[in-house]
Amino acid sequence: MGLMKKGTIIWCLILFAFFLLLTAIGVGSLYKRDYKSFYLLRINPLEDHRINPDELKTELIESEIWMLGDSRIQMWNPELISEAGKAANLGIDGQTSEQSLLRLKSYIEIGTPEILVIEVGVNELKIIGVDKGLTSMILDNFYGNINAIIEICRNKDITLILANIFPVGKIEMTRRPVWNKAVNQAIKTVNDTLESYCDDHEIFFFDAYSLLSDDGETVNSEYQADFLHINKRAYEVLSKALVDQINHIRNKEE
Repeated sequence: MGLMKKGTIIWCLILFAFFLLLTAIGVGSLYKRDYKSFYLLRINPLEDHRINPDELKTELIESEIWMLGDSRIQMWNPELISEAGKAANLGIDGQTSEQSLLRLKSYIEIGTPEILVIEVGVNELKIIGVDKGLTSMILDNFYGNINAIIEICRNKDITLILANIFPVGKIEMTRRPVWNKAVNQAIKTVNDTLESYCDDHEIFFFDAYSLLSDDGETVNSEYQADFLHINKRAYEVLSKALVDQINHIRNKEE
C-alpha cells in the first residue's frame, strides 16, 4: 500500500472520528435541552416561567385584548391588531388546551381583559397520529377545557373569540410516522364543534381555517412557513379579519 493511499485512509478516519465527535456533542446537547424542558414542565405545568414575570404582569393589567394559545399565537405580532387596542401575546409554543386553561385561571387573578382570543389544540390532536385509539379521550379532554374557558369568560364578562385550528401543510415523508389523515380529520371535527359553541353574543367564532386554506384541506402555499406554522403575510390577513370582527362586536354592544 502506497504512502498516498495510507495518508488518504488516515485522513478519512480522522474526518470520521471528527464527525462522530460532533454527532455525540449534538446528541448530548439535545438530550440536555429535552431533559431540562421535561423536568421544568413537571415543576411548572403552566410553563409561564418562559415569559418574563414583570412584563407579563404589566401586559395582563394594561391590555384590553389577551391572545392565548400555542405557537400559532406566540408567532402573531400583537402590533398587527393594535388598531383594535393594546393586545397581550400570551402564546407559548407546544402548549395544549389544558395548559391554556390553567394559565387563564392564573392570569385572571391579576387582570381581566375586555376580549380573549384563543387558538389552541393542535399539540394534543397530533398525538392521534401515533395512536388513533386515543382520539375519544383527547377530544373529550379538549372540549372539556374549551367549555371551562367559556364558563370563565361568561362569569368574568369577557368577550371570547374562539379561533379554529389553523390548517397544516401537506404531510411530509419525515412526519408520516407520527401524522396521518386521522389528525387532519380530528382538526376538522374540532373546528366544527368550536363553531357550534359560539352564540354571536358572548362567544364569537373566528374562522382562521377558511382564511388560510383555499382547498379546505391544507394551508395556502403563499401563507405557509412550515408544516405547522404560517408566515407574516398570513398573519397580516388574519389580523385584518380579526380587527374587523372586534370592531363589529363592539359596534353590536353599543
